[in-house]
Amino acid sequence: MKKLFILITLSLFSLASFSMTDKAQKELEKALKGDYQTLRNVAFAMEQGSFGHDKNLVSACALRRVILFVNSDKADDTDYANELITCKNIHATENRQAWEIALTITKSLSN
Repeated sequence: MKKLFILITLSLFSLASFSMTDKAQKELEKALKGDYQTLRNVAFAMEQGSFGHDKNLVSACALRRVILFVNSDKADDTDYANELITCKNIHATENRQAWEIALTITKSLSN
């Protein structure tokens, strides 16, 4: 059930995710298991459209929030700053979508 939930969450990252490299896809899967450093790496890569990831500011913003929710014990000031910077670059309707994605991922990791 948890794998199905993660698969559904992956689909929320938009159709652009189908063009990411295999390495990037595996990195995203690891990030969605809650790995702190991988979450940071994928969020950065999605923000920049680098390292085989497509540019996707909504997903990058969502992952920045997941970092703060799931890894609050490891998060530092740069994580809070990154969330602010990344998320301010999306429209209000996209911000809502980013929150929905972040909360969905966070719930899947807490089960």
